[in-house]
Amino acid sequence: MAEAEAAPVTSSLMSPEVIGWVASAVFLCRLLPQPVRLARTGVPDGVSPLAAMNGAIGDFGWVAYGITAGLVPVWGVSVLALIPGLWTVALLRRQASRQDLVGAGLWVGFILVAGATGQLGLVLGGTVLVSLAPQLWRVLRSDDLGGLAPATWWIAIGDATLWGLYGVLEHDPALMLYAVILLSIAITVLVRLWWTRTRVVADVAIDPAFAGA
Repeated sequence: MAEAEAAPVTSSLMSPEVIGWVASAVFLCRLLPQPVRLARTGVPDGVSPLAAMNGAIGDFGWVAYGITAGLVPVWGVSVLALIPGLWTVALLRRQASRQDLVGAGLWVGFILVAGATGQLGLVLGGTVLVSLAPQLWRVLRSDDLGGLAPATWWIAIGDATLWGLYGVLEHDPALMLYAVILLSIAITVLVRLWWTRTRVVADVAIDPAFAGA
């Protein structure tokens, strides 16, 4: 009897609706560590302003899409995501280059054209790649990643896992692709963070100034 009662509870916890709301909460949590770290330390090294701007622009696009499609969870989560997103952009405003501004402007134009042609939802599906690719590029090219918040990328693994599971349950290829892209980038960033910190420790260890030479 107890097993029979436990089965519906387990099933309800694994329902797409529950997983979707939990995934949304984890997504919002992922956005917080980076601006908090920037505000606390004032160190922007390794953080991409273009990635931050593209992410915030994508959030505006999702708000518009959610409102026009009548999807309250979509625009509601996107409005909340704008708070840490715009905070991050503001904290990185002095690091933004002209090239970053041009790249962000192109993303705005692409979204506007997509909205005018009725393809906004399809284009926004690539938001994760557009917003995270500049950060991945910065991480791979830079040896100083002191401004990056590792917690962002650890949480991103949970974010990708939950949305990937939701996509499997809902048979949604876009969400599964989102999960694969986010998971791949998160693991790459974490490995790169580990490697650069290991390298710094090794350099300090062999520096004559620290070796007593």
